[in-house]
Parts: sequence; structure tokens; C-alpha cells
Amino acid sequence: MRCIIPAAGKGTRLRPHTHTKPKALLSLSNKPLISHILDSVIEAGITEIIIIVGYEKEKLMEYIKLHHSQGCDLVFIEQKERKGLGHAIYTALEYLDGEPILIALGDSLYENSFSQMIQEFNKYPKWDGAITIKEVNNPQSYGNVITEEDSMIIKELEEKPKNPRSLKAITGIYIIRNSLKLNYALSELVKRNQLGSGGEIQLTDALQLIIEEGGVLGTIDSGKWFDCGKKAALLLANEYVLSKKDQPSIKSKLNNSIIIPPVAIAENCIILNSIIGPYVSIDKGTHIERSIISSSIIGAHTVIKNASIHESLIGDEVELKGGFSDLDIGDHSKIQT
Repeated sequence: MRCIIPAAGKGTRLRPHTHTKPKALLSLSNKPLISHILDSVIEAGITEIIIIVGYEKEKLMEYIKLHHSQGCDLVFIEQKERKGLGHAIYTALEYLDGEPILIALGDSLYENSFSQMIQEFNKYPKWDGAITIKEVNNPQSYGNVITEEDSMIIKELEEKPKNPRSLKAITGIYIIRNSLKLNYALSELVKRNQLGSGGEIQLTDALQLIIEEGGVLGTIDSGKWFDCGKKAALLLANEYVLSKKDQPSIKSKLNNSIIIPPVAIAENCIILNSIIGPYVSIDKGTHIERSIISSSIIGAHTVIKNASIHESLIGDEVELKGGFSDLDIGDHSKIQT
């Protein structure tokens, strides 16, 4: 089985943080989002990994090559034009050659591992593919799944419908048993210039075409799902990752400070006269003094003094001095009150 990870987007909903780095390199528990995803892929025994890159591609490729190249066959494909998720997968058409394929979005984390999802899929050998789903309160914001009555079999798919007929949302993992079927469907959409939601080539429409051609697609529960395209979801994902650790990860000395687990504090940090936690990640080389921080992600080589911070994203090389709360500060910023 191969894996395709689309990670070409600009991450505009996470600005200012994505002004200086791709969304996939934003940190959860002091490890980039893409690293969490790749760990799960490799854990599932998949070593041939195709990554679709675009925005800030050099930074993303450099990180992945440095940290995940051992034991993996990595292929990077640039999506030069951002024409939707379906188009992103279409750029990897040569790898849709009949081998089974796992597609994992480059901005989402899941409670269930990819190994668990594949094992569940293998229980249904007559399925041509499967899509992970979860019931949500705002199905119009996602790909919408309508299943047959009292069944896991998908009857119809629709991307971001104005009037959804189901609460079941696509959560971003797709397993295709014979990838030639997806190859055909995507090629047809492109040949017809069949644009879907947002005027783009949608993967959802390709999968709907597979169903219309007689293919059988089923549904798999993804468990808890974190769509990390927004600040609130990224912070929730950070909380989830931290809560899975048996012990706090503290790699720096603390000076007259209180730690409320779970937290992750990287190496070469200075934590002085502060209260840290719960649910706080602090990256390497950061200096925090006389501050209270909870439910936040703090970048590397940042200085925070005399501040009260809650539910905040603070980038790398930031200088923050003064009393604040609920902040969203990008890299290389300086704020003082």
C-alpha cells in the first residue's frame, strides 16, 4: 500500500503563523503536524509515501527529508496550481497504478491510528474503498456522506452542500483498494473540466463517479478528529497529543516555577518564577519569566515576560512583554505594553 499526503495549501485560516512556514510544519507538543502524520503512516507499515507540496515547499521538504527519510521511499510532487484536493491527487496520477492507496490529509489528526483504519477496511474485501466519517453540527462545511439506510455503504457524496442531507462529514482519510479506479475518475473530471465546490476539482466528486460506475465505498469511524486548519482546532489537537503522554515531557531546568501537567517543554528553555500548564507546549530555546501560561503553543527562541496567556498561539522568535490573554502572534514579532 502507498500513501499520498496532500500538503500544498497556504493555510490562510492560520495566518499570521503560515506567513513564514507551511501549515504542515506548525507544532503540536513540540513536533510538527506533518511529523505526527508520517509517524502514523510508517507505524501502519507503509514506506512508499508521496507528498504533494506547494506553498513554502522547500521548508517542508527539508524537514521531512531530515527527519523521516530513513527506511522510507519519499516522493515529492509539486502542485503548481491550487485547483482543489482532487487536482492535488491528480498530480500523483502515475502512482495510481492499481496498488492500494491511503490518502491522508496533511492538516488532520485522528484518535484511531491508520493501522486500525486499514484493519477495519480489510474486514470488507468487497469494498472498492472506504472514507472516514464523523457526525458534525456543521456538515455544510465538509464533504457530506449519505449512506444507504442502516448501512455503512455510501449512496451519495457531495462537497460542502448548501443544504446537507446528512450530518456525516468526511474527516479526511481515504482508502482505495484498486487505485486505477481513482485514476480513471480523476482523469474524467479533468478531461471534462468538471469543477465542483469552490470552482475546483474535488476528490469527493471523483469518488462519487466511482459509485456511479458501480463501485462500492464504505464508511469507517475515524474516532476523535482534529481538523487543524484553525487556531481553536490546533490548540485542541495539542491538548489531545499532550494528554496521551504518561508523563510530562520536560527537557529544561525549572527555576522557582510550578508545572501543571500535561505539558511539553523542549531543551534549552529558561522557565523562571512562572506557572505553566495545563496543556502547554514550549519549543526549544524559549525564555519565560514571571508569567502564567495555559492551553497554549509557544514557539522556539521566544521571550515572554510578565504575561498571562491562555488559549494562545505564539510563534518563533517573538518578544512579548506585558499582560495579555488569548493571543495569536506570528514569528519574529515584538509586543510590549
